[in-house]
Amino acid sequence: MTSQVPDPPRPHKAKVKRRAARRLFNRWLTTAQARGTFFFVIFALIGVIGGLVGAFFRLVLTGLRSVAFQSNEGLFDAAKSLPWHWVVLIPAAGGLVAGLIIHFALKGQRGAGVAEIMEAVALRDRKVGLRSSIWKSLAALSLMGTGGSVGREGPIAQVSAAVSSKISRFLGLSAERRNILLGCGVAAGMAATYNAPLGATFFVMDIIFANYAMDVFGPVVVAALSASLVTRALVGPNPIYDIPEFQSPDAWEYIFFALLGVAAALAGRLFILVLDRSSKYCGRIPAPLYVKTLIGGVGIGIIGIWLPQVWGNGYEGVSLALTGGLAIWMLAACFMAKILATSLTLGSGGLGGVMTPTLFIGAALGGLIGTGIHTLLPGMIQEPNSYALVGMAGLLAATTHAPIMATFITFEMSGNYAMILPLGLCAAVAALTSRWLGSNSIYTERLRKRGLDLDAVIEESALHAIRVEDVMRRDIPVVRPEVPLRVLLDRFLHAHRNLVHVVDPPGNYLGLIDLQDVVAATEDPSLRDVLVAVDLTRQVPAVLPGDPVAAVMERFWFQEYGELPVLSDQGERFLGVVTRRDVLGAFDREVLRRKVLTIRYRQGKGIPENQLPLLGNFGIEEIAVPAAAIGKTLAEIDLPRRFHLNALAIHRPGKKGMEELIPPPADLKLAAGDRLVLLGPRDNLKSFVEQKSSSGPL
Repeated sequence: MTSQVPDPPRPHKAKVKRRAARRLFNRWLTTAQARGTFFFVIFALIGVIGGLVGAFFRLVLTGLRSVAFQSNEGLFDAAKSLPWHWVVLIPAAGGLVAGLIIHFALKGQRGAGVAEIMEAVALRDRKVGLRSSIWKSLAALSLMGTGGSVGREGPIAQVSAAVSSKISRFLGLSAERRNILLGCGVAAGMAATYNAPLGATFFVMDIIFANYAMDVFGPVVVAALSASLVTRALVGPNPIYDIPEFQSPDAWEYIFFALLGVAAALAGRLFILVLDRSSKYCGRIPAPLYVKTLIGGVGIGIIGIWLPQVWGNGYEGVSLALTGGLAIWMLAACFMAKILATSLTLGSGGLGGVMTPTLFIGAALGGLIGTGIHTLLPGMIQEPNSYALVGMAGLLAATTHAPIMATFITFEMSGNYAMILPLGLCAAVAALTSRWLGSNSIYTERLRKRGLDLDAVIEESALHAIRVEDVMRRDIPVVRPEVPLRVLLDRFLHAHRNLVHVVDPPGNYLGLIDLQDVVAATEDPSLRDVLVAVDLTRQVPAVLPGDPVAAVMERFWFQEYGELPVLSDQGERFLGVVTRRDVLGAFDREVLRRKVLTIRYRQGKGIPENQLPLLGNFGIEEIAVPAAAIGKTLAEIDLPRRFHLNALAIHRPGKKGMEELIPPPADLKLAAGDRLVLLGPRDNLKSFVEQKSSSGPL
């Protein structure tokens, strides 16, 4: 009886179709003109999708508010006509629904909006999932539709970016092109939200990419313009705020605009601080997430009893501030209440955009200062309401550190060219002052709390984190100063080195000798029996064990040799050398370690396959320390030489859980229970694991 060989598994039909589509795509894109045409269409298509997503959000949000408040009026008018208990219960119900969505559909995953897209771009291969983006948008809509103080720009931008991420992966594009399409999706979403294509473009370039590379700028402009055209066709061509036509201010009035920029910077830092404290305190509440969002909704409702102007994204409040519809005491109250309401909504676990609430806070601040100046000094300023518009740009620049974006997006939302210079001045002063007060923007602050600090330059921090003692070589051959030339040449031949260091018997360092100098001296017969080692020494800069490698690299720049002597803290005893090659190798490993560990151990979990791509056949494994290595140091095991592996970190059990040692000390003795995080070729990792499991010596 013959056995039948089973047929090999057939690929899924969807995969077959994708492969066929990619083959046709690659076959067609054989010329630069074809590629340019194709990608132009893709960029425009993403813009159209962003415009449709923005229009759909507007429609759904209007329907939700109609159902929640049984009224087609705005949130402000609807809240005024309701009994006080409904004013509290409706936002509470919205918070509960949002919390249930986050808790059950998203499994507690809270990262959303611009910050998540910034993380995806920074990590290059992180995708923005469409399914999770839709659930997050539903959670945000439930908050916005019931009075929660968040904006719709975050969900719209995220859904648009998720669609563009899906398109780029279907086409099998590289990580660079996927990032460009992500930026196009964000620009499309922002342009659809604010009907501001230029502001949306600068938002992506300033905040998402933090550069103005032309290969990114062009596609982003195409997407933003396409989204804006769709929005204007469906919603209307007018700016989103209908405000009076402000006149150009007098020249001396720019002093007040600059002072408003300083005030906006202080208010922006206050806003970021309150947001941070709110998240921290709400995180300590021993309750499920949906209970916390319910509590946040109750807080929004209580505020709305007296100040319903701060409900929602703040559109009605901004309009009132721009048209002079709020008294000075009401502006002050709305300024503080909007900060509190937004902090309650987001700090309790809610999702949504933070830019539109920021615009309302800025409008209240600007209106407060403009009205105050007009009251105290009648006739000094022409139009106090114009300060509300300038305050919007100032606070937006203060919280995002992006003055160009803040200037253009505020200008496009108002359509008032006469105010472009005051907007730019206030935004520039606010951004500069805010950066001086704190390094993190409102978006990078969120990422910092999640373990990813984009503002801190990884390479620069690595240069200052690595010390000379971490990379120095101690087993270096030395010679005494009285060694004759013939013996010195023999030492060079046996040491296989181009440099030899001269040290006297007490251990004091005298200098180094170059092999070329020795060879040149031996060519003169009259010097062979006369010269000794000290006669050929050269003085080079020395370093100390505690010096950062940043200082070492500066000293390498000003001398020709590839190594420097390491002396004791007193600057006399010779301890070893540090080489340029070892410094660069340690720097590369440290940079990679920081990039890996900020992702891998942020939540105490392993790296998913699609989260951090490693080149070639490289991988990362966390391995229990072998029994044969217990009591030994990493220097004794010598992983780089014996196994071609690098230790990124050591996890050691402690009183408060697993303690993480980054970088792992070379002289630390390994103990039972320790776990090594190793980087290297996958075959080498496998060999190390197999050898670890054997009973033989390591």
